[in-house]
Amino acid sequence: MKTLLAPILGLVVATTASVLSPRAVNCNGRKFKLTVENWKDIKADESIRAFWEGKRDAEDVKWPGAHSYSQPKEFTTLLGTKLQNKPTWSCSGLPLEITCDAEPCTAIGRYNKAGEMVSEPSRWGLLALYSVMNLHRWISQIYEGINIGQQGASNAAFGIATDFSKPKEEPNLWFKDLFAAVSSMLGSLGSIPGTSFGPAVNGANAVQGLIGTEIGLHLKGPPVDQNFQTASQFSKAIRMFADQARQGLEVANNRILNSADDTTLQVFPHLWSSSSIDNVRNIISGGRWLNTPPVDQTAVGEFFRRNMIARGINAVWRSYPVYVYYVWLDDAGAKPGDKGTKCDLDRSGPQALKYCADEGVYYLYMYNGRGIDWPWGGPKLAGDDYKINPIWAVESSARSFKAQGINYDPSKADSSQFLGFPSITDFINSPERLEGTWTLPVCDGSSNIGFNTDYLNQRKVDLKDGVGMPPCMCGIDGRDTATFVKAANLDSKKMARMCFDAYVRGGTGDWPAAVDVIAYGEDGKNKVSKKAIDKCIKTSGASNPSYCTDLN
Repeated sequence: MKTLLAPILGLVVATTASVLSPRAVNCNGRKFKLTVENWKDIKADESIRAFWEGKRDAEDVKWPGAHSYSQPKEFTTLLGTKLQNKPTWSCSGLPLEITCDAEPCTAIGRYNKAGEMVSEPSRWGLLALYSVMNLHRWISQIYEGINIGQQGASNAAFGIATDFSKPKEEPNLWFKDLFAAVSSMLGSLGSIPGTSFGPAVNGANAVQGLIGTEIGLHLKGPPVDQNFQTASQFSKAIRMFADQARQGLEVANNRILNSADDTTLQVFPHLWSSSSIDNVRNIISGGRWLNTPPVDQTAVGEFFRRNMIARGINAVWRSYPVYVYYVWLDDAGAKPGDKGTKCDLDRSGPQALKYCADEGVYYLYMYNGRGIDWPWGGPKLAGDDYKINPIWAVESSARSFKAQGINYDPSKADSSQFLGFPSITDFINSPERLEGTWTLPVCDGSSNIGFNTDYLNQRKVDLKDGVGMPPCMCGIDGRDTATFVKAANLDSKKMARMCFDAYVRGGTGDWPAAVDVIAYGEDGKNKVSKKAIDKCIKTSGASNPSYCTDLN
């Protein structure tokens, strides 16, 4: 399962902590350094295979092999038993397993069959042990980072549920995206080129693919259609999310470090299963995990916290008529921050809620029953409590829409979306801007700027004391209109009436030539036809659309 948070989990690394290193003074020579060069020099991959299959390694030591035991032995158990004379050696627990440690390297590999001593410490054994220990520590630090982030996000839940819901109304939190998005919180670092991860990149790809899958399987959350009516329930839901994420990490750690295909190799030791992602021997091959920098747990926690807060606000807003409207401006220079472009100069919508991209402009709106407004609590986004630029909600929703359309499935999040950011650092520092974080429905108005100017009420629709109205046509020839109306929590019958009136007052000059009818409800219900609009204009006049009752 492709996932998203992963780029953070591996990229945000501590700069001051050092990687694990041999403790014994006698092993400080160059040939015992934890380097890829030494891995290749000692032919560690071939020796690990010989160790597993019961053959002679590159140091001319014969090992009994996994198939010599009456009971199945995982690879990591064999490492502890035969390289350190520790049958109970384990790296299977989270957080960091205290028994996942190494003897002084002068003792590593000195025991052969039945505890017999061999003449020299095992160089490849040293490298293999530290690779496994680094891998286990890396996963454990992600685990601890989630612990840190969970507390912050859980504490913020009380503010989210009240600050961003309709005043004097209990929140109705829309959790479908929040809990379906679990896999997008951990993902594929391995696809990111040029990182400080160095030789560990390919190995990390397999690890994070498995981590993402296991977290996706364990993160069930509440039923996807279940809503929450109190802030305490919301806070509890976030804690549940984090608990399930940690459970998935525990299973992934055990699958990786107690390889699932080891039992098969007990019976068929000649098989190496080179394509298995949960084969720890393959994951550490090439020395990929010798010098993996430790994960910055605080950075992981902060990313988790900020991303969860943004998803929480998105969950609240998804229960209201909050949406994004896009207009194509034929503006090749439409990019965030660029001055003088058509998008920059466009004033058809609220400037504080404008995002320039994709040769056009995106605006964020809420229909409050009388007209267009800011979403509930919108001005609080940028305050000290949340520090979220409102434009990020528009940007993330636009990314989600471009990836999958109006109804976004977070389980299919694009793990390569970091490529859309100027730098990896910019990506890491942008948890609120990522695809899938915000999934507010987007109406693609194409080149139909006329609908967006309804924000300024140029069609003069009778909205009492309100200003503007939701868009009347979405997608090519209006084909996505009904889907958008439902996703945006708009009343299809009311929308049909408002849009009919708007067309009668403003004319049908921007009505698509190939379209006769626009449906605002599912299954073709609540339609508006161009024929009925033209008839109303002819019989009642453009200023009196309310006299016309036949909309179709």
